[in-house]
Amino acid sequence: MRSFLQTNISTIFIMLGHECNLQCKYCLQHDVVNIALGKEINPKIYDFIIDIAENQRQKVGIQFYGGEPLVFWKEIRELIDGLEERGIPKNLYFSMITNGKLIDLEKVDYLNKHFNNVTISWDGRNSKITRGYNVFEDNKENVFKLNNFSVSGVISAYNYIEDYLEDCEQLNRDYVENYHGRTISFNVDELLDVNLQNPDLKSFDFNKVKMQIDNICEQYRQFINNNKPISVIRKRYIENKIGYVRNAMKCKHYKPTRDRCGNGCEVINVDLQGNLYKCHNTDVKVGKITDNYFDILQNVFALDKVSETSKTCDECPVQILCMNGCPLVEDEARQQFYCMMSMTMNYPIIELILSIGK
Repeated sequence: MRSFLQTNISTIFIMLGHECNLQCKYCLQHDVVNIALGKEINPKIYDFIIDIAENQRQKVGIQFYGGEPLVFWKEIRELIDGLEERGIPKNLYFSMITNGKLIDLEKVDYLNKHFNNVTISWDGRNSKITRGYNVFEDNKENVFKLNNFSVSGVISAYNYIEDYLEDCEQLNRDYVENYHGRTISFNVDELLDVNLQNPDLKSFDFNKVKMQIDNICEQYRQFINNNKPISVIRKRYIENKIGYVRNAMKCKHYKPTRDRCGNGCEVINVDLQGNLYKCHNTDVKVGKITDNYFDILQNVFALDKVSETSKTCDECPVQILCMNGCPLVEDEARQQFYCMMSMTMNYPIIELILSIGK
């Protein structure tokens, strides 16, 4: 497997299992996962992780993933303990994305000691509709004790972009002013329809979507051209998009050559028993950690959909931002709302970049 370890790997998703203590309306695992994952840790996984990290020039992130990862607290601690016994490479770090419901003081202490970042899933004002739980109403005090956390939300018909950023601004203000924190990092994910069981999530008012993204772009334009104030949250949202486009242009990466997520290549998805998967959100296996690397790659590339999606996406003016979208989303869902949503959200960003230059 040594040749496998020489590749440019940035992230290893540890697929702990699909069990969760919430039933989020948009969870795509409900629709694409049909197997249960074993909980016993294969001892070979320790050497696999360490060898990968030691053969990379860059940092390698271990992302603990569910389901809800904190449901698997015993397995998380066992795996980290096993790595510590063998010697954790200096470029290896730990993170997770969690709904935060199970975070308590004991976990806060452990997470602060071992984790570089904990991402909290939160959808702003309508979290109880989409997730059945609002972590910043019910468990804020414990989450705010984490040394390093960020927030990630899913855009849906219950969570429009400007509304969400406004809620993030309020949350950030509370954290900075009342808990002496630093500015929180926020992420925005798109709604993925892979046989979505709750169609109300995608009943967007596209006029409202356009109005809100236009407002944010205009605020940034006024900030650049006339030095008018803009919140740090909105500024970061726009500048992350601008930076992505400019970096893609610098690298002449206008169109994807394979699935945009890097799953199976730069991103490794492995369960506790050493099975490898194309994507951490599916049950599609591509091999085992003991298999020949080139056999694994053949399986990964056989599942790649970029040549198929490019037949349509190569004509799209926002392809440089969307990069053909998530390969799990099928044609019907793309035609129904996915591509319209991407166009509505991203085209004003392209127009903004062209208008401000630089």
